[in-house]
Amino acid sequence: MPVETGPRTVMNETEGIMPRTDIHQLVLLPLADRCWRLCDQGVARTEATSVVAYVELLDDGTYEAVWVSVGLGSARFTTLEGLFRAAVQMLEQCRSLGALKPAPIPHRPPAHA
Repeated sequence: MPVETGPRTVMNETEGIMPRTDIHQLVLLPLADRCWRLCDQGVARTEATSVVAYVELLDDGTYEAVWVSVGLGSARFTTLEGLFRAAVQMLEQCRSLGALKPAPIPHRPPAHA
């Protein structure tokens, strides 16, 4: 049975913490008592990029996210809603850039002995 955990999130024991319809692709999956993995359900679970961040509830009541597949570094949020919104924004920015092609390596002729 879902349990309200804030204005825009729902806790479901079998599926973790999920946002409501406006942030539909992300889910917090529990790792430990106060630690979660923020995953993108739009990416296959077998893909490393499905893990968006690792999240921990700190003693001061804030949530710290360590970004894994989007962005760099970490950030702190006072609410789960703020965390979800930042993650969605980062995902949208990454997707708008599209897949990046690696820079081609110029061909060099073989060395003559």
